Amino acid sequence: RLARLVSQEELAAVPQDDVIACLEQRSISPSRSVSEFDEATPSFAAQESSSSKSPPPLPNPLEDASLLKTHITALRLEAELHPMRLILTRLMSHQTHNRRGVFNVPVDAETLGLVDYHRIVTRPIDLGTVKRRLHAVAYQSRQQVVDDIRTVFMNAMRYNPLSHPVHKAAKALLIYFEQSILDLQISGTTDTPTQSEIEPSRTAHPATIARTVSTVEDEMSKPPSSNSLSNEADAVASGSESNLVDPGSAAAELLAPVVSVVIPKKTSRLPPFLPHSCGTCKGRTCQMCKQGCLFHEPALMVCQGVHCGGTRLRKGADYFVSADGHRHYCQRCYVSLAPVLPGASENDPCRYKQDLLKRKNDEEIAEKWINCSKCSAGVHAICAMHNGYVHDGHYLCVECQDDQKMNIDSIPIEASSTPQKVGYTFLSGSDAPVSIASLGISKSHSLSAESLPECAVSSFIQAKVGKQMEKIPNADKTITVRVVSDSSRHFSVPEVVRRHFRMASSSLDVVEPPSQVRYRQKAITLFQKIDGLDVCIFCMYVQEYDGDDEYDSDVVGREVKSSHENRVYIAYIDSVEHFRPRECRTEVYQEILVSYLATARARGYETAHIWACPPSRGNSFVFWNHPSSQRTPNRERLINWYHDALSRAIGCGVVTDVKSLFESEFETYLMDLEDIANGNGISTKRGRMICPPLLEGDFWIEEAVRVHGASLARNIKVRAPTDVCVWNVTPLSSNELDPCPALQIATLLKDRVMTHPASVPFRRPVNAAALKLNNYHNIVTKPMDLGTIHAQCVIGEYDELRQVVEDVELMVSNAKRFNPEGHFVHVNADEVWILFCQELASLVKIWDFSTGAKTESDSWKTYSEMSMSLDNTMNVSCPSSLKPKSVFIEDDRSSDGSRSLNSSALSMPGSPVSSVALSKENEADPGKSKAPLAPSLNETKRRATKGKGRGRRSSRTGKTVEPPNKLDLLSDGPDAVMQSMVGEDHWLLDKRTHVASSGPGPKSGGKRRRGSVGSTESVASGEEPTTKRRRQSWVGEEVSEAVRRLRTSFFTCSLLPKLAMSGAEEEKLQIFEAYAKEFDHSKNLIVSMSSPISDARHALLEFSQYRHFEFDTLRRAKYSTAMLLYHLKNSDAPGVVPLCNSCNEAIEEVRWHKMKKSAEKRRITKFMKPVSPEPEFQQEELCGYCHSKHSEKDAFIPIPVSLKLS
Repeated sequence: RLARLVSQEELAAVPQDDVIACLEQRSISPSRSVSEFDEATPSFAAQESSSSKSPPPLPNPLEDASLLKTHITALRLEAELHPMRLILTRLMSHQTHNRRGVFNVPVDAETLGLVDYHRIVTRPIDLGTVKRRLHAVAYQSRQQVVDDIRTVFMNAMRYNPLSHPVHKAAKALLIYFEQSILDLQISGTTDTPTQSEIEPSRTAHPATIARTVSTVEDEMSKPPSSNSLSNEADAVASGSESNLVDPGSAAAELLAPVVSVVIPKKTSRLPPFLPHSCGTCKGRTCQMCKQGCLFHEPALMVCQGVHCGGTRLRKGADYFVSADGHRHYCQRCYVSLAPVLPGASENDPCRYKQDLLKRKNDEEIAEKWINCSKCSAGVHAICAMHNGYVHDGHYLCVECQDDQKMNIDSIPIEASSTPQKVGYTFLSGSDAPVSIASLGISKSHSLSAESLPECAVSSFIQAKVGKQMEKIPNADKTITVRVVSDSSRHFSVPEVVRRHFRMASSSLDVVEPPSQVRYRQKAITLFQKIDGLDVCIFCMYVQEYDGDDEYDSDVVGREVKSSHENRVYIAYIDSVEHFRPRECRTEVYQEILVSYLATARARGYETAHIWACPPSRGNSFVFWNHPSSQRTPNRERLINWYHDALSRAIGCGVVTDVKSLFESEFETYLMDLEDIANGNGISTKRGRMICPPLLEGDFWIEEAVRVHGASLARNIKVRAPTDVCVWNVTPLSSNELDPCPALQIATLLKDRVMTHPASVPFRRPVNAAALKLNNYHNIVTKPMDLGTIHAQCVIGEYDELRQVVEDVELMVSNAKRFNPEGHFVHVNADEVWILFCQELASLVKIWDFSTGAKTESDSWKTYSEMSMSLDNTMNVSCPSSLKPKSVFIEDDRSSDGSRSLNSSALSMPGSPVSSVALSKENEADPGKSKAPLAPSLNETKRRATKGKGRGRRSSRTGKTVEPPNKLDLLSDGPDAVMQSMVGEDHWLLDKRTHVASSGPGPKSGGKRRRGSVGSTESVASGEEPTTKRRRQSWVGEEVSEAVRRLRTSFFTCSLLPKLAMSGAEEEKLQIFEAYAKEFDHSKNLIVSMSSPISDARHALLEFSQYRHFEFDTLRRAKYSTAMLLYHLKNSDAPGVVPLCNSCNEAIEEVRWHKMKKSAEKRRITKFMKPVSPEPEFQQEELCGYCHSKHSEKDAFIPIPVSLKLS
């Protein structure tokens, strides 16, 4: 947020004695000049003083006098126009008078039947047009913006009669606008106004507002003329006394009811704020942009709690951060956190909730200033294009660069006589590009995008983009497309994916997915010259896969087909709104995508994948700190954008077919699973789904990891038995056992072992933080518990029975290692191990009888290699010699000796104290009071399944949804692309998500209250609902359902022509050949350019946050682009890796950043106490070791660091 300086009018309203006393206390004279300020601020280069290697030279492009003049003019114009953005936004979103956006779009006189509109309104204009020109900095002054906004409302008041609602709304908005402009003029600053400054003033002169409105109302009775509107605007803008309406006149009385509503009488303005003066700016005004102290955006912090879902932390709120800086939680999510943080690994330094650090998100980072070495005048480092890591402390301001102190306005503009390539640039205050030579810029500077190396891909894209801008002369000569990064990369495949999926091969054995997937990553950027300097506008990261992966086992001779071979993946797309002209922005961005796909097809790639995933508001993909006026697209808007882009690609013949990822990959693989389940597939591949394309950052990989972790956590908490429990030692019977051996072991653990009193310490993972076991994880390196073993059996994580027994042994050994002999946990561990062996021996006897073994097995080792797959089943039968005898030990009786109804064993299937056992005991003793029976197993299952997942969405009215008419993908545009993405799920095309029910009663689609009676026939009849049995391929099946629900977001684009083509497809093939004819294969296809800041998207974002390279304003975007170009061309330049201010060593993993809390703004009052001058804030970046020795640890926040010195 930009700081506001107090004006002379506001100071005049305050007693001079109070102001002078306040200023004297701050040791600042009222007439003190700029040259009397202190010395220059320390240079960034101080951190590099110990480096023996000198940095690469960085010539400042502003050394050219003509470019400097153009730059300063643009800076001042942008600062002057910037406050109008907030005022215009409030007018366009006014909730009372512009709720439907009547004034935001041009008036369509033909559609509305307004035959005389253009005769009366000679200069039509709307707020949307004003916004477009304002954001493009096409106005030459603030007064032009004010005149256009006034014209919008004057036109509406002129055409519509006084009683018309549009006239009344325009009149109210005009009054609101005039008050806002009056407040902005009173504030006396060009900085962005605050909330209080934009709101209508309570002391605005009614005559000033009445002058503007009455001028139009008087003209209502006059015949319109061609120059009446322009004369009227000149009269209003002149501000002379003759245009003012006397407050006692009839015109003022006409407006009195309107003005009195907004401007109540007998109210006074609040006292003005103290002039801003911090230790960085010292109350100065920049000599170049004429602005005061400006502030950077603090580091991005996103809450990762379950309630926020990745939203940005609110400013001024308390939050909690881990010591490594990777996890942030707001106050609300912190309360619901578990003692052990979710996703924390065993070696995580911040594993527990109690280790989180509490901080407040109120940091204020002021922009750096540099002082003239001769006159000590101060300017922003960004305005002067100053890099403190490279430039020395010597700096001369504009007036001191020449001995005669020539004023910048007197610099002559002379055309260069040196022949050079004709270049064009957009200028602030103009809509059309101009020649660079006409500005008098004699030579091109080194910080230009043209100096970056070219390749065949970038040249082709630039040529195609230039054709989209041909409607504006010379606009195509202002852009430059370059591939700023082309590097080989790889990523590790998660273990969950490798365990539950397989690769397609001709071998009978299962081939696991590769451990590492290799690919090439390109970063394609679009630059545009604005005011003679390059601005990075657009960036797209793409990944190209050739199938050259790393496998753990030898796959030679197995004919393994990689699912991601010859594919490209559009990983990230990001842009800022500084592109000009704005009406070409969408077409240009889409053409970059289409032309790249054309180059990919020409280079032999067959398929392209796109995931339409919009960022959450405030977050960034590539560019740090977008403009506040730039809208973040929602999912639907982004999907429609891709529909238009792919429709353009189909029209050019680049894309031959578009399908969703579910239809192209998952649907076929699910059919293969059904064939294997029915006995039609290869038995050795049962339980493994064919792996979809492995693309880094793709949705389905993250979803597989999430689904697996959620299922594991859910089954660990499947039951919560109390410390007082019942031990069920009834012999096993065949009717209690599942045909799957893995689920038999899970039942044994849950119902036989975990119900024993000795198992209480082993049912859950050990919470070392809650138990204050500080050295637990140092002694126990691999924790294990019964709940985890049970959950892994349920989800099929074990391959053989031997692994289950080994984990139980590990759990027992951990307990005996950490606890001394004689400790109750040590004793219970031996007891649990003996119990488990006894129960497992009983199960082995059933296996012997079921398999027809001639001799009984001595131990479980006979079945040590038995498969624990969920698809492995056996016909279980129990010998008649094993008769169930109920022997149990209970210790949960109530005070009167009766069994407690809260016992966890009451609802336990097969438990001797279950509902059946209790009913028999009550029948044996009629005099005993009967306890209510626990719910039956069928009823429990019905309650458990009630209100759960909806499954595939169906029509609520029971009517059959008719499929829409089939559209032709080659000719029917974006609608055909949408229909192809939907496939057979036609309900996705119906946006009416809530259909009224035809019959009486509650809506079937609404939320059902807990405990309400279901309406399904199975529940009404008392039958147990059928549930789908979990198979070993459950991970792939659940991921497939998630991909299907979001199928419209995952695009699979075919780049290959079909084998049997129709006439239309052959025509598209010819169109593609003509489109890609300009692609030159003889040029370099691979750019020998690699930089640590651009090779990874997150590295570029991290580097931009560290160096405050922001793109929220055009001023900062020019500076950020120039510095990024310098580092791209000089990869070894200083300032990439943060250095510790204490030990001057490179910081790795975590940097501890010192925060400067935002200062509270104070108003000038009669009784205020003098304020002492604020000392200059010294920014500190510390490594982990130096931070541990610092006395003020709470003043620092941890920020992760991934960049390292090469």
